[in-house]
Amino acid sequence: MADDPNAPWECTGNPPGSHKEIENYEDTCLLCPKKRPGLKPTNTGGGSQEMPWRAIAAAVVLALLGIAGWLWISKPRAEPVVVVPSVSPTTSPTTSPTTTPPPVSLPASAPERYSNGERRLFLGKPNADGDRGTQAFQAANYSQAKDFFEKAVQGDRNSPELQIYLNNAKARLAASPFALAVVVPVEGGTTSAEEMLRGVADAQTKFNDAGGLDKRLLEIFIANDGNDPPISAGVAQELAKNPNILGVIGHNSSDASKAALVEYEKAGIPMVSPTSTSTALSGSTFFRTVPSDAVSGRKLADYAWNTLRIDKVAIFYNPKSTYSSSLQQAFEANFKQAGGSVVRSIDMSNPAFKPQDEIKALQGQVNAIALLPNTQFTTVAIGLAVANTQLPAGQQMKLLGGDALYTSTTLTSGGNAVEGLTLAVPWFAQTPYAQTAEKRWLGQVSWRTATSFDATQALIKALSSSPSRSTVLQNLKSTNLPPSETSGSVLMFEAKGDRLGEPILVQSTKGSGGPLGSQFTFKPIQ
Repeated sequence: MADDPNAPWECTGNPPGSHKEIENYEDTCLLCPKKRPGLKPTNTGGGSQEMPWRAIAAAVVLALLGIAGWLWISKPRAEPVVVVPSVSPTTSPTTSPTTTPPPVSLPASAPERYSNGERRLFLGKPNADGDRGTQAFQAANYSQAKDFFEKAVQGDRNSPELQIYLNNAKARLAASPFALAVVVPVEGGTTSAEEMLRGVADAQTKFNDAGGLDKRLLEIFIANDGNDPPISAGVAQELAKNPNILGVIGHNSSDASKAALVEYEKAGIPMVSPTSTSTALSGSTFFRTVPSDAVSGRKLADYAWNTLRIDKVAIFYNPKSTYSSSLQQAFEANFKQAGGSVVRSIDMSNPAFKPQDEIKALQGQVNAIALLPNTQFTTVAIGLAVANTQLPAGQQMKLLGGDALYTSTTLTSGGNAVEGLTLAVPWFAQTPYAQTAEKRWLGQVSWRTATSFDATQALIKALSSSPSRSTVLQNLKSTNLPPSETSGSVLMFEAKGDRLGEPILVQSTKGSGGPLGSQFTFKPIQ
């Protein structure tokens, strides 16, 4: 319907006829600067209406991801104190709240970057019970905090922050809780932060509800690094100062983890990342519950060569991203080793990048394109897929990609253009844990939730009656959890900290079970 601001709309270019008609779900066309008809113009203070593709992509990415508030974490105290961000009610567990970003980036030492229940940190919809709970927690009235947080959780079933606050209040009441930290990107990565925290909350709830260990429950410290490497390093330094923290879940991006790992190595703190896949990550205290880029790149290259019979590809990636460049190198090396040819590796972060021009230049030169963006450039990757549909049917290229594209946005914004897109991903939601988590969070959870659950489970199983950072580190090395205690598969670590196991190949196809507003869903390739 034309009056529906969320309905799809068609565009033929700006000026009209400059590209074939495509269907759009966002307010800006994926191929040109044209806006949705009827959209009220914003006051930009003058200037040209023609925006470069890079600027449009960045704007759309920010609109999709949202930007949330800030976190606070306590300094070392007699008892561990944990602070967690909170999210207001949403329609699905992967939907981020509408928030106003802080005007200035806070330093890593700022208390607002840390929390354990003393303040709400995701600045979404109001929750009066949540606010009262944080006030009671700050006053060390944990019984009252528990009562308020219980009401708050019922009022916002999608908020992992409130669930962790509730768990923390219970842990304080039980006395002498174990303490772990989790680092997430609250601003600039709200959706990923919430997804990670749901997995952490699930594992914490499971442990605490079972009585913990020796009647000691688990408290979670939460820190916000915004996926900003310098801030990540500073956050790691702050966490290292608190002797109560036995281990860290995180960080999110590979760049953030790389910066923080240096500090954790110095302090001997075990770090288990659920989402950082770069092959540049390794160290004596590093572990991860997600397949590395080396494994994912090999899996994708093998499928392209042996199953799809592709012999020539072009790769689109961001050389400034540790994750993106790591996956690009792994895919290219394995594809060439198999006998294939990489015709071009193209920097999709270039401000002058134009999807249509790049696709036209590859016309007839390659059989497939590998879209390997980091999360900042997923919209650019979708634009390339749309541009690919503008080629004659017989010359359109097959699409391959990394886990950054394993999102509902790929399906809703890409539509028909991403049909057949094959991705190498860490997890697929067909496990008992997926069913339990879907009921708890009122919607299907993401792979980040699953791998964060596994990371927290690994650290929990590494606890002991008198734990220290060194004992937790040693116990992590011998982790061996069955599928019944993880998100769905055995959890063991290799000597260098990588998770043993293979990623899963999924493909975008028409069918039910996808996100609202899309005819497509991801299905595993058998």
